[in-house]
Amino acid sequence: MNLENSIAPRLREGRHVHGISVGTPQPALIQMCGYAGYDFVVIDNEHGPASVETVGEAIRAAHGVGLAPIVRTFERDIPRLLDAGACGIQVPLVETADQARRIVQACRYPPAGSRSVAFSTPAARYGFAGGPAHVEASDRAIAVILMIETAAAMANLDDILAVPGVDAVCVGPTDLSYSLGLSGEGKHPAVRAAVAECVAACKRAGVAVGANAFSGDDCREHVAMGMTYHTMMLTFLLGAALRGGLASMRTAAAG
Repeated sequence: MNLENSIAPRLREGRHVHGISVGTPQPALIQMCGYAGYDFVVIDNEHGPASVETVGEAIRAAHGVGLAPIVRTFERDIPRLLDAGACGIQVPLVETADQARRIVQACRYPPAGSRSVAFSTPAARYGFAGGPAHVEASDRAIAVILMIETAAAMANLDDILAVPGVDAVCVGPTDLSYSLGLSGEGKHPAVRAAVAECVAACKRAGVAVGANAFSGDDCREHVAMGMTYHTMMLTFLLGAALRGGLASMRTAAAG
């Protein structure tokens, strides 16, 4: 595991980082994202079907091209994914400070946290980079990212952000819209107001904040709001490129 790939220091310094969300974590796709110049990849194990073993191969591919692998996952799999070499964890549906505290603890070795110590793992380069230096570097480099996407999370937001060790928040407007009774209306004024409230709270707490963008306009809006943690979805980018390519071929054939 190459901890130098981590985006955690840049998040803490308030710098912009640019990533790609991948739900089908095939190593070749991960490598392409790295060659394209992205800072990090979010391997989606919330909505994606991949096993921990498959994600481990994707993590290895990411490190090979200088791409920081962040895994979007539920709490139960955090220990295995960190041992597999993830540079960060992005947990969906975080709603309380107690949950945020558990997540941070799971990402830190004792005495700072509760992560089990093992130096035979890919994260410790199978023992070639174990020991105190690995523990210290991991505690410093692992990014902890929480997803705020429900009305309950918004009600507890200040308490969640007060938990030490939270590096960034990723807002989920789609889930938030459903939670607010505005099913699928991610651009509804009430949802936009909730997103703006989340961004403002993160700024006050000194925590980086971001959201998934579906277009260049979304990206510009997010930057204007003060977001620094930026992602786009590989499936949407590929879909747009495929439709554009087909349209070009059909236009050429039509003469």
